[in-house]
Amino acid sequence: MRILNSVYGDSSGGRWSATLKTGELLADAGHQLTLLIAPSDLNKVPDYAGRKIDVVSLKNSGHYDLIASWKAARLIRDRKIDAVIAHSGRAIHMLKRAAPSTVPVIAFNHSHNIKRTLKADAFFCITPYMKHIVDAATGGSKPSFVISNAVSIPPDEALIAGQAERPFTIGFIGRLALNKDLPTLIDAAAVLARQGVEFRLLLAGEGEERPMLERKVDELAVRDKVVFAGWVGPAQKADFFQDCDVICSPSEWDTQPLTVLETFAWGKALVATDIPGPSSCYEHERTALVVPPKDSVAMAAALLRLKEDPALRARLAANGRRQAMAEHADAEVARLLDLRVKALVELFAGRAA
Repeated sequence: MRILNSVYGDSSGGRWSATLKTGELLADAGHQLTLLIAPSDLNKVPDYAGRKIDVVSLKNSGHYDLIASWKAARLIRDRKIDAVIAHSGRAIHMLKRAAPSTVPVIAFNHSHNIKRTLKADAFFCITPYMKHIVDAATGGSKPSFVISNAVSIPPDEALIAGQAERPFTIGFIGRLALNKDLPTLIDAAAVLARQGVEFRLLLAGEGEERPMLERKVDELAVRDKVVFAGWVGPAQKADFFQDCDVICSPSEWDTQPLTVLETFAWGKALVATDIPGPSSCYEHERTALVVPPKDSVAMAAALLRLKEDPALRARLAANGRRQAMAEHADAEVARLLDLRVKALVELFAGRAA
């Protein structure tokens, strides 16, 4: 099939990465992909040599840019597009005006703020909770499916633990952003330090909150416990995960943090918060220890429990890895994307007939 895959807006975070990954998985499944993006994002697209992906740029000044919609309609017609996948409200508005009634416009929802996506014909939702929001908003009148973000599963031999001489290591990997609530994790580190626990907290990532977090570490006198590792790219992720005993996802609000999926994939125990969206991806004492958001004492207790109970740590890690392979792996997400897009194309073709 010929599929148009598009996003407009933020091209630096998880939504951008998910847009690129969606196209790559569908191309690898044999479909011909056209990636439609803003001209300013052209320099952020990877090299697609050998993949059936064409990159097209089109200026779009906003949700009501009729000229952009007219140009997109011509693109859809000329390329004989069978289905459209749009990852942002602006892309959905433009492409819903552009696409003929026989071509489904599918919203791939990466945020709980779904208001600007509701014009779409169908929905891919990254968590069960997001599907619940969409179905409530549409009254169940439009097709919707849960399709997780995808994660690459490392081979078993890549899961070798780090050096035994190092202290118990708690890891975080992701953007140092407000919603991740890293102050609570640092507070939890201070609780452990006051209890005399030997540990190290490894914070991997960059973001606007780093200066504040650095100050907090100094104020709580845990500079000897906390390491700011900076941005960790794909080539360094093996070293990061091998060097950690547990991973913590302390978010106050989020959708489906890649941290969670990567923790499962790398076979590490997870401590995460009980918040709508992410908590539909893990289960207390089966794939994670789940604590209330913004509760540093509970978080510290969960981390200490995992430090003192290697068997629990191993059980959570094994269960999480099994879930990653069954629900979040590249191959499984590609299978679902292929299945659902084909079904929607057939449905819309049948309606036209």
